[in-house]
Amino acid sequence: MDSKMPASIDAPDGAVAPSTPGPMRIGELASASGVPVDTVRYYERIGLLPPPARRGGGYRKYEPDDVFRLQAIRGAKALGLTLEAIRTLLAMALPSARPAPVRACAKALQQELAERCAALQALAVAVETCRRGPPPTLAACPILATLQTYACTHATSGSALLDS
Repeated sequence: MDSKMPASIDAPDGAVAPSTPGPMRIGELASASGVPVDTVRYYERIGLLPPPARRGGGYRKYEPDDVFRLQAIRGAKALGLTLEAIRTLLAMALPSARPAPVRACAKALQQELAERCAALQALAVAVETCRRGPPPTLAACPILATLQTYACTHATSGSALLDS
């Protein structure tokens, strides 16, 4: 957590509140959320961040919820979720989201995450094996074999939620 920013009282653990409780300009939002200004504009353009109200002079006026949203998007990207998956998850978080589609999407994401975790566990074992000494040939490399197996088993289905 950035030491310059206090944790928000109403936000979940680890969430950060902006230093000012009121509206912010784009640079303040970028700084508070840890993303570059260009990324804020991009997320706005593609609809991950709602269009902000405008102040006099045309300046964007962002709210503290926008900091939370951008930090959540950063976390999702760090975990390998696609922008389309993030869009879906943001829509699921809206009060107007219908329960059945939310449950279906959550179940699909849960399955994909379980598969990804299993593949990462297998990769960790392969890396540990290679720490003991290099393989005699490229084809005998357990790391490459694990990655190749994962690629072949996920080539046709792909992932709508996680970067493939």
